[in-house]
Parts: sequence; structure tokens; C-alpha cells
Amino acid sequence: MTYDPTTYTQTQEIGFFERVGASLIGIPLGILLIFFPIALLWWNEGHNVETQQAIDMAVARVISVPPASLSPANEGKLVHVVGTATASGVSDGPMGVALPGLLVAERRVEMYQWRENKSRDTKDNWGGSQTVTTSYNYEKVWSSTGYNSRSFKIPQGHVNPPMLLASAFIAADDAKLGAFRLGPNTLAALTRTSLLRDGDSLAFEFGDDWLPDGFQGVRPERTPSGYRFDANGVLYRGDNPKSPAIGDIRVSYVGVPAGKLLSVVAKQSGEGFTDYPVTRGYTVQLATVGERSAQAMLDDQAARESTLIWLMRFLGIFLIWLGFLLLLGPLSALVSVVPVLATLMEGLTAAAAFLLAIVLGMITIALAWLWVHPVTSIIMIVVALAIGAGFLYLRRA
Repeated sequence: MTYDPTTYTQTQEIGFFERVGASLIGIPLGILLIFFPIALLWWNEGHNVETQQAIDMAVARVISVPPASLSPANEGKLVHVVGTATASGVSDGPMGVALPGLLVAERRVEMYQWRENKSRDTKDNWGGSQTVTTSYNYEKVWSSTGYNSRSFKIPQGHVNPPMLLASAFIAADDAKLGAFRLGPNTLAALTRTSLLRDGDSLAFEFGDDWLPDGFQGVRPERTPSGYRFDANGVLYRGDNPKSPAIGDIRVSYVGVPAGKLLSVVAKQSGEGFTDYPVTRGYTVQLATVGERSAQAMLDDQAARESTLIWLMRFLGIFLIWLGFLLLLGPLSALVSVVPVLATLMEGLTAAAAFLLAIVLGMITIALAWLWVHPVTSIIMIVVALAIGAGFLYLRRA
């Protein structure tokens, strides 16, 4: 092991029989990694169908109502309300600051701390042994995630203090949309429904320059005890913002000002809103800044759900690929006495595992669709089998 204040390298020699033994141990895990994603993909497609049907039902049921008055006749119904939101402001108790004139705010906390980066390099040797070099690099970063330095490979010299203040969501107690009360869950939906950017991607991370739609940076009117404002107007706890030390904290706020036009699709419940149960397993409560029709808001929700469905599909196929890699791992280990053969076998097994994952994933998805989209399902099964048959033909040619 080499020693450096920020970099540590560890080299390990793994013998031929150790490699073969480890590859055999991976077989049960490989089987699990194949069958679990199949169940995941099956559930995901069922959820996809249920979600599409639920949103279609919500579109058919939603009614638009004026914000000025509450009608008892609409109690329990899915309503669409557009109006100007009001609130006196929010208060952040742990920080001891008030943010007047806001409907909702998010406290964003970052700490200057050590982060461990790990990389691994393997080299196959003649005779089947393998040299594994693991490098640990430590760097100082601002992060809203508290890194536990006790889990570091080399904690000495890289100790992080506990992160005592966390990022948080803060809602105004008196927020209203006309005659309707805006509770914390409805105001939280302002952030949830802004996770989709440009209709096709997910993006939300503390410290990112991008803000959810309708949110803007907010500066507290007073400085809390122990803090100062840095050059960017961010609350800073530490000796010198220009030269941060481990454990320094910076806190910023973003929020939605009162007086904004809001659109809400939710269940009318008492004086406010709550989740509307469209089906037994799917509820709707949406809120966004600006004037949006109920159809547009539910279309956006359908787009968000579609994005998540595709992410789950990719995850499921990726896990199946890992499972087949583990199942085929002993083949690479057995020929590892000759490094060139090991490299070639690893490439072949990776390609074969990928093909098997694609075929098995497509067939699983197609079978899940069989009763809902039979034509599409049959086409997908035929395509998957054609891919597999084509691969077998090329291997024999």
C-alpha cells in the first residue's frame, strides 16, 4: 500500500483456484438476479397498464370549479382549481429565520466534507492468477449528502463531522387558493410535479442551478446566530467562505412567492385538498405554478409515469444482464490461465449475457401485455425470438 494524504492504493493477488471458487459462488446470486428482475418487469408492466387506465379515468372524472367558494356538492370529487395563492410566509424554526411572502420554501443545506472515490483495476496473469489494484482517492467537496467517514477505507485524516442540519421542505401555515386551504401535501406537489423538465427527463438535485418551475432564490431578512452571508448571499457557517474548512455549512433557500397563479387537481376534502383515489392502487394530487388545464396537468403526469416505467424497464434488463454474467462467469475463470483467452471469453460472455437479457426482458414485457395489447405482445415475442434465432444462426455460420 502506498501512502499519500489524499490517495491510497492497495494491491492484491488472487490465485487461479480463488477465481474459480468466487465465480462458482456467484452462480446462486446470478439466478436470483435473473428471476427477481423478471418479477420486477412483470409488475412494472401491470403498473403501467393500471396507471394509463387511472389517468384516463381521472381525465373523465375531473371537474373545474371556481376558487372563490367551496361547494359542499363537490366534496370527495376530483376538482381542478386555478387561482391566485396567498400566504403570509414561512418560518424555519431550526435556523430561526422567517421568510415572509412565501407559499412554500426549501432549505438547501450543504457541508464541506471529505468524499471517498474508489476505482479498481484488474490484470490477468499467466497461470490464471489476477492482480487487483484498488485505488482510494479523497477529495473535499460541498455536498448535501453527509458522507460517513467511519466507512472510509482510510478514515484517518479524512474525518467528517456529523451533518446536524438537513435540507428540508417548509410550507406556509396559512396558504390558501381562494377559499381553499393549501396544506403541506398540496404545496409539496408543486415540487413533485416540477421534476419533469421539458416533458421527457427527470431532474432535481440540491445545489443544481436548475430550479423547479415557479421557484426562485430567496434571501432571509436577518442573519441567524453563528452564520454570515457570503459573497453570493448564501448563509455561511465557518471562519472564511473563501477558504472553507471541513465541517463548514452553507444554507440557501428557494421558494414560491405568494401572489402566484396556481393550478391544482386533487380531491376536494373539507376546506382543502387531498389525494384522490382513482383506483385502489393509484391516487392523484397535482399542483403547478401557472394556469394549466386539467387535461394538460394529467397529460404531464402520464409523461412522468411513462418516464419512470422506461427507467424500470432498463433497470430490469440491466439486472438480468448482470445475472447472466454471473452465471457465465466460471467460463472466463476456467480459461484464465491464458490472459488472451480470458479477455476473449469475457467479451463473448458479456455479449451473450446482453443478448439473453434483451430476449428474456422483451418476452417478459410482451407476456405481461398479452391480455391488454395482444397484437403488440405477439409482435414483441416474434421479434425477441427472431433476435435469438439470428444469433444462433450467426454462431453456426
